[in-house]
Amino acid sequence: MSVRTAILFPGQGAYLPGVLAERANRFPRAVEVLETIDEVVTARGHEPVSALLLDRDAPSLQDLLEGDSDRLDLAIYATNAVAAELLAGLGVRADVLMGHSFGEFAALSAAGAISVADVASMACARIEAFRRAAPEEGGLVALDIAAWRADHLVGLLDEPGLRTAIDNGPGQTVLSGPLPSLKTVEKTATELGIRATRLRAGYAFHNPLLNDAADLFRQATADVVISAPRTPVFSPILGRHVVGAEDAREVVERNMIAPVPFYDALLTLFRQGTRLFVEAGARQALSGIVRSSLPTAAVAVPLLPSRGDLDGIAAALDEAGVRTRWQPDDHHAPGEAADPPETEPALAAEDAQSGGRPELLGELAALYADDLGFPAEMLTADIDLEADLGVDSAKQTALFERVRRQYRLPDVQGERRAEATTLERIAELVEELRR
Repeated sequence: MSVRTAILFPGQGAYLPGVLAERANRFPRAVEVLETIDEVVTARGHEPVSALLLDRDAPSLQDLLEGDSDRLDLAIYATNAVAAELLAGLGVRADVLMGHSFGEFAALSAAGAISVADVASMACARIEAFRRAAPEEGGLVALDIAAWRADHLVGLLDEPGLRTAIDNGPGQTVLSGPLPSLKTVEKTATELGIRATRLRAGYAFHNPLLNDAADLFRQATADVVISAPRTPVFSPILGRHVVGAEDAREVVERNMIAPVPFYDALLTLFRQGTRLFVEAGARQALSGIVRSSLPTAAVAVPLLPSRGDLDGIAAALDEAGVRTRWQPDDHHAPGEAADPPETEPALAAEDAQSGGRPELLGELAALYADDLGFPAEMLTADIDLEADLGVDSAKQTALFERVRRQYRLPDVQGERRAEATTLERIAELVEELRR
């Protein structure tokens, strides 16, 4: 009996440069999706996005937010759309699809309710709506508290435009508002001993502050053809399944301003028997939410860890109970020519990239995998524990304490420890403390 599976599509911030490199070209349909999106966005006067996802040296998330934010939504959707094709190519079929924030567009597209070309066009219309409306500068801040406590804090502060935007579970609620209000939230949270993290977002999403932009977007997309989903879709914004074209359009039209009770949606799927949650996008924020918010019977698998080939991804899916069509020994999709075998120079380059410390990195990967419940092959040297895996700072501190005891290292505090958020940097710190 197959495990009931949900495919999750992330939203704001779900971008990694070059995340599809050496992956998308394994499946012709994935390449076609990227080409379609590039054609649409170019025709609408925007820069193509495929280079952001295929080039490892493409601009970072912060670079895009600061200098080319228009392409960010397009890159996020393109990643999600290609991820859906990768899963289809691997033979993975979902019982239900669900998006988080802007990821709801990708869920509807993957379900056949809106074409890839139309969602790409809608993403352009969204960018143009923000430009025309020019909303007040704002953003998002995540608090490590439950939504009911966040609601009390919002009421207590009574700051203009401040809203509870996203409920990610008992351990995280996201507030939305103008920048002055967010600064007040951060200051107050610090005084109360609550961890506050400013998220990398360009606007106060899921907030009535974006009403003008939402109205412009609604007008610009009124003629887009939207159908009933062919695969079940659960919408956090609606709080229920999308049962027809009208529901799907409502999800699209309310996406900018409606709050996102994502935790409630996860609980609903779990109660309905869903046990495997596959994150189809860059980074691993939603996988982390599943692990921290649902009972241990729920298994979360990221499709696109920041590094990791399709062999490792397919192995993780197989281990989680999803039978794929991928053949690890062939290293290619059906109908494609096999890649040439690795050469000694390529292996030497890989060792050089890992900093010449493969044995220590392997030991650290095994230790962290054992504690976090990830397959060891997914804990690559440059994967970010917080940004990619959703491991909060308290957990990272506890894990490094295990490392310190295992290697009998002196204690280390402050900025040097806080900067060690990847296995590569942790290995560097271990070597430094060993001297």
